[in-house]
Amino acid sequence: MKELEQAEDDFAQQALVEAVENQIADGHPREAGLVIMDLIGQGVDREEALGKMADVLAAHIAVTLKDEKSFDVNAYARDLLQLAAADSAE
Repeated sequence: MKELEQAEDDFAQQALVEAVENQIADGHPREAGLVIMDLIGQGVDREEALGKMADVLAAHIAVTLKDEKSFDVNAYARDLLQLAAADSAE
């Protein structure tokens, strides 16, 4: 049972990373491209940076589902920028 849960978690994480990669490629939100470049410039490995960005996306999706409201791209973009700022402070 635990293996199935891990496989589901891995699949979900990969789908979120793919979504972030698509955002970067599409330039929407534009902050996604800025943040990946900033994180890599700070010395963060690309895969780790994508994982951190995927975590931010997951949190916003969870809020959207919990509150039954539309996805707030502006709040998501703001939190992506905060992610880059937090990493530079470390």
